Amino acid sequence: MELSLVIPCFNEEENVRPFFDKTVEVLGDACESIEWIFVNDGSRDKTEEALRTLCALTERHVRVIDFSRNFGKDAAILAGLQASRGDYTAIIDADLQQNPKYVLDMLNFLKENPSYDGACAYQSQRNESRPLSFFKNCFYKLINKITEIEFYRSASDFRVLSRKMVRAVLSMPERCRFSKGIFSWVGFRVHYMPYTVEPRHAGKTKWSFWKLMGYAVDGIVAFSDKPLILSSVLGMLLFVISLVMMLVVVIKTLIFGDPVAGFPTLASLILLLSGIQLLCIGIIGQYLAKIYSESKARPLFVIRDEFGSEKEKEE
Repeated sequence: MELSLVIPCFNEEENVRPFFDKTVEVLGDACESIEWIFVNDGSRDKTEEALRTLCALTERHVRVIDFSRNFGKDAAILAGLQASRGDYTAIIDADLQQNPKYVLDMLNFLKENPSYDGACAYQSQRNESRPLSFFKNCFYKLINKITEIEFYRSASDFRVLSRKMVRAVLSMPERCRFSKGIFSWVGFRVHYMPYTVEPRHAGKTKWSFWKLMGYAVDGIVAFSDKPLILSSVLGMLLFVISLVMMLVVVIKTLIFGDPVAGFPTLASLILLLSGIQLLCIGIIGQYLAKIYSESKARPLFVIRDEFGSEKEKEE
């Protein structure tokens, strides 16, 4: 098998068939053999029915992994990578915002440059609000400063990996997965190429601002211990400040007596210190939550069913 396409799906009933037809049109004659691995990530619409219909009608290698519930895109990517058999594996969304022609461009680059094991597409122009772009830029600046690995700005999960790189990604057993970080952590030479995001064929985006914020926090916690160091430094700094303040209060009381004054200052200091303490507790709590999740060793996903086209069943 030359190319495996891993396609995470969540409520994509109207996109499954158009996506498949588009990939056949673009990649069908360009690759010797292709397999489509759709991962139905607990869709609440008729995505499963659309995938079953596709498997019944096509003569291509199509395989479907159906989750028992929604486990998230990172789990779907992992399941697809585990099932892939191709010399190269592409990760691509089913909503047609990522044109399959870029898969062909990345694949051709890897074939022509065997010293590279991965190719990743990044958005040359983001079609999003300025506040969202601002927060994303801040995230990339922050995470690149506090981690030892490099996160390429605007890089996405839309990429093509060699079999060697796929094996390296699968060798990481962690359960709190941040795919962008994992792809960077395993190393290898990766080529980044720009692509233009196209309008969704149907449906709405599944990523809200708060989901993106939560995902960013997961990435920082998963690949950096600097927040823990920050909380320790803040604690030490506040301890020194408190000793100085205590000394000032004692000297002031001995010299000027003990007048009842400074309540606003006292209230402000209490609020400030309480806020810093809660921030540090929250940081520690994030790491404890990840440790708790890892210690339970629950599977990242549960497969309810697997099915495929007739050609896939023959093999």
